[in-house]
Amino acid sequence: MTFRSLLLSLLLTAACSRPSGSEAPSSQTQAATAGDEVPLPGKLKFKDADDRERFSLKPKDDGAKLVDGEDRELARFKWKGAALKVSGPDDTALGYVVGSAGGALTVRDGEQRQVLYTLARQGSGWRLTDAKGALLYTVSSDNEGARIEDASGTEVARVKVREGKVSLREPGGKTLLATKSLVRADAAACLAFEKLDLPFRVALLHQIQTPPSESAP
Repeated sequence: MTFRSLLLSLLLTAACSRPSGSEAPSSQTQAATAGDEVPLPGKLKFKDADDRERFSLKPKDDGAKLVDGEDRELARFKWKGAALKVSGPDDTALGYVVGSAGGALTVRDGEQRQVLYTLARQGSGWRLTDAKGALLYTVSSDNEGARIEDASGTEVARVKVREGKVSLREPGGKTLLATKSLVRADAAACLAFEKLDLPFRVALLHQIQTPPSESAP
């Protein structure tokens, strides 16, 4: 075999053994839609359809910080055992997100005296109810990510996981928010709960994505 033929053979062998670029998004999709808990992947940025950063979640040793697109602090999240304390920029408690042994999450007021919302498991998805137990939203998984419906069963948003991007979209397909970080589809679905203030929506995302067993000191 000539030197030129040997060199060509080695190049062809290396090319065949190298993973194709199309395989990476598939593995990311599987991880983002799986039920296993995945810690927050560093700073979590959410951008709109025009690629403008709307808000970010910055992990800290004891929780995380929520900032807007101009890096102005909107809320603070701090673990208190199994509870995630949600505070304003001045550290005033806005409420708590508390996990239960059954996997449900309750959003409570700043004094933890009243349950404002409950996010409970429903099959492979979730259902959000208010203080009186009335249904507000349901989240169900599908092949592309997750689907969010209101109490009447009307679809209000979808989460799609595609080519390394997790996006929250209107039923018609328009992108509302998107991130290139590895986020669970059911966690990202919490951002569609418009009846809740943004800090509580992000707190639910954080609690689902990174449970206290992985984050609490």
